[in-house]
Amino acid sequence: MIQLPASYYNYNHHLPFDWQEVMCLEAQRNYTIFVFEEGLQYISTKTLGSYELHLPPNFLRINKSCIVRREYIVKIAKDSRVVYFFDGRFAKISRRRWAFFKEHAGI
Repeated sequence: MIQLPASYYNYNHHLPFDWQEVMCLEAQRNYTIFVFEEGLQYISTKTLGSYELHLPPNFLRINKSCIVRREYIVKIAKDSRVVYFFDGRFAKISRRRWAFFKEHAGI
């Protein structure tokens, strides 16, 4: 179980899983969707930015609405800046985050 300090709440925020189970985090307005390897999803009422501060270093933010875990990336299309996951999902890397992604993903 993950316990995050809540910056604007008067209580701690708990998540019923561990970071090792998460494949990626997706933003949907003011909600965050945690996507797991099995295809399961967990929806949280906190924003993606509030989780970004507490993520382990193997998670990389690739665009405004997506944070991915490096271990689940199987292919990177450099010309179109798209990452592909083992389950067929894909996400585009934003132009401004491309340099950071290349540096931290080991490309």
